[in-house]
Amino acid sequence: MKYKRSLFLYSLPSIPLTAAQMVVYIIIPSIYSVMPSVGITVTGFAIMFSRFTDMVTDPVLGTYLDKLVPKIGWKVWLIFGLPLISFGIYILLNPIQEFEIVTLFIGLIAVTLGWTLYSIPWWGIGIAISKNSIKRFQIISAREILAIPGVIFGLIIAYLSEISGEMFLILSLLFISPLLIKTIPKPEKENKYSGGYFYNISFLLKTNHNFKRLCIAYFFIGLSNGLTSVLFILFVNFIIGGSPYFYLLIYFMSAFIGLPVIYLLVSKINKNKVWTLFMLLACISFMPVSLLNHGDTNLFLLICIISGFCLGADLTIPAAIQAEIIYQAEKDENKILVGKIYSVWSLIQKLSLAISAGISLPLLGYFGFNPSEIKPFIYPLSIAYGVFPIILRLPAIFASIYINVD
Repeated sequence: MKYKRSLFLYSLPSIPLTAAQMVVYIIIPSIYSVMPSVGITVTGFAIMFSRFTDMVTDPVLGTYLDKLVPKIGWKVWLIFGLPLISFGIYILLNPIQEFEIVTLFIGLIAVTLGWTLYSIPWWGIGIAISKNSIKRFQIISAREILAIPGVIFGLIIAYLSEISGEMFLILSLLFISPLLIKTIPKPEKENKYSGGYFYNISFLLKTNHNFKRLCIAYFFIGLSNGLTSVLFILFVNFIIGGSPYFYLLIYFMSAFIGLPVIYLLVSKINKNKVWTLFMLLACISFMPVSLLNHGDTNLFLLICIISGFCLGADLTIPAAIQAEIIYQAEKDENKILVGKIYSVWSLIQKLSLAISAGISLPLLGYFGFNPSEIKPFIYPLSIAYGVFPIILRLPAIFASIYINVD
């Protein structure tokens, strides 16, 4: 009973975190790119710039987390991240008139720093409260299952635009829930002679082939999923027609429905093989996308269902493999590495999203797609959304084949 309570309290922040990600990566591009004072190119560069700040903050936090967690515990770190995420999302949804670009940059940087301060220790808590491989996968699965209500709340927030910022401030109270876990075990190891951040990470990359291959696969999956996330609403609005939020709901509900199937397969087959299978299925399902025209709603709905089903594997399996790698690496090296490794994980996640937004949006503008026009040239959008996500998944599939983690 105690474990189930801890699991529930630990997983609750998935709801506001996923809602925040919905706002930043799906809703914000569609809002700011059509503003004459901002535009599609500036929006893309702003998202990319905010993610590049993590190239400094993630390694710093990862290093200090490993040094200080044995002394001060996990919970204090969460307190710093909560207000930054809440403030950043609030001002992004309430841009200051005549200062829209400034609002965009400040809001994105605040959210970025908040994510760094909150997510890395939060992920580490998941390992700390799990005692074996099965419980680690249960915790990660529960964390990702609660992302579905986060998607729904994100869509509601987007729909109720007049009170969207206030709604997120209320939702962000769920960030507090891990603080209610009575006991979160501190690491027993001491990092007196553990080496620096880059020494430990470079050593792991050289010696731990599973870690290196997982990083490669996760980066390219992040690029692929980031590209579809950034362009989703634009693609539906300008090519398919209908409500993009309806398709998003179907997409994420399909991911939720697919999780029990993924859990069953992972219990019988190696995690990397299951992940590879679903990545291949996602590529196959996406092949007709670039050929879709206005009104092809039924086919696009089917694609959303299949690709959403595959998303469940992208959400749970890489994180489960990463947790196993951290557990084994700390055991082998007799060092606290959770902060450092998860900072790399966080950096890859944000960097892939930064590149997908920072390159795709300006390139769409360069090749003639301008969403602020009455009848924009949509061919670049069709290719960017329908073809490149498939290409970007191929290196991830190749790398995942050679990962060997039970």
